[in-house]
Amino acid sequence: MAYRILVLVSEAYKFKLDNHSIIPSALYREGHDVHIGDIDTLCLHDGVVVCDRMRVSQEFVAGGAFPQLSESYASAEDFDLVWVLAGTHPEALTDYFQLLWLLNQRVPFVNDATALFYLNSKINLGALVPRENLPVSYVSNDYDFLNELVEADPDRSWVTKPTNGGCGQNVYVVNERDRNRSALLASATGNVTSRYISYGRDIIGMAKRYTAIQEYIPNVRENEKRVILAGDTPVTGFLRFHRENDNRANATVGARFERLTLTEEEDAFLRRLGKRMMDHGIFYVGIDLAYPYVIEVNMENPGGLNYHRRATGEDLSSEAVNAVLASLRAAGKIS
Repeated sequence: MAYRILVLVSEAYKFKLDNHSIIPSALYREGHDVHIGDIDTLCLHDGVVVCDRMRVSQEFVAGGAFPQLSESYASAEDFDLVWVLAGTHPEALTDYFQLLWLLNQRVPFVNDATALFYLNSKINLGALVPRENLPVSYVSNDYDFLNELVEADPDRSWVTKPTNGGCGQNVYVVNERDRNRSALLASATGNVTSRYISYGRDIIGMAKRYTAIQEYIPNVRENEKRVILAGDTPVTGFLRFHRENDNRANATVGARFERLTLTEEEDAFLRRLGKRMMDHGIFYVGIDLAYPYVIEVNMENPGGLNYHRRATGEDLSSEAVNAVLASLRAAGKIS
């Protein structure tokens, strides 16, 4: 069955080899009526959610120019399905999610707007993943608490990361013996003391910033995998390698990657996890796995299809989008 699908992306000068070009191309190739919309043009016109968009008439090539969005302020509501593959500027975040939520009341989403808002972060990972499959974790904006936590056990290391960041930004491994530990924890929580002394709270307002801190899992350096789940099906992904001088395995910061292979245990676990995700309205997600632990989930624009293609030359995008649509049908989200 063919669907009319709106894919919301961020307008750019050129397409990259990522979901913004790969997924609309795969949907078009599979015979659907596909439209690309610029997520930063979402507006509400006389009660109708609108955006600038264009109808896809060919597959996109990485490095090709971003198409002209020929329809200005066209309805975003006259579709069978919306696939959100981008965020927006932090200044517009509240309005953006409120518009997405309104649109989602009228059109099914691949990943529900409520899931994109509440669950696409490090804070609520425990709402999706069984506790036994999570490293010990905290979310806090209290430097003293985190400093005491790290000091309490010299043999234990911790990973700090922004609660809503991505692509390896501001990710640090700290332990009690690290001379940079106090400075890194202070930075992660907003450098409150130094900023208040320098500028005064009356001038800059509250400086505290939340950070997620997660127990460091030693086997992450040898067995970290990005897995793309389409519904409850692991469809693609890649094996991530940490560089010798870096604790991050993000391909975006230069880490090496290879073809994904899953053990029977990993595959069975991911299929169970996929069912939990679907219960929360999530039908396309990237899982960072160091089995038996889940490190993160990524549902806005998760890399996987692109790095599998780079590692192997295989394009699994048709299999991925077909699995997503089949799962949405089975769940009664689309006809």
